[in-house]
Amino acid sequence: MTEWVMGLERVSMVQGPYDSPHMYEIYEGVLYDHQYFFYLENGILCVRHVKKVEQSYHTHLYLDGESGGLQLAAGVQGELMQVVTEIIERLRAKDGLTFLFDELLWLHGRGPIELNLFNKKDEVTLGGRQFATK
Repeated sequence: MTEWVMGLERVSMVQGPYDSPHMYEIYEGVLYDHQYFFYLENGILCVRHVKKVEQSYHTHLYLDGESGGLQLAAGVQGELMQVVTEIIERLRAKDGLTFLFDELLWLHGRGPIELNLFNKKDEVTLGGRQFATK
């Protein structure tokens, strides 16, 4: 039931080509919001941006969106749909500032993370003065 409420769906993702033009890998996983693919690889929960294959006979096939992906957790055990549901519920319960401070700031062994939180159109107000961002 939670799967339907969250819009989760079991699908497959193709990644490649690799060293040769015919070398591809296929992963089974869970799709969220028509574009985010969660999958387990050696106990590591990952998420990637994907694009749907637009052919009528490939109803549940997606291509890697070349986003590079994120590793969300290591040592994951359990059924993938249940794990993804729990992760999404945890992330939904946090606001952006809490996520930045509790998760990103305390990553061990990381270098600087470069975020671009302002668009070119955004303006930042500091001490009553407005600054246009690049």
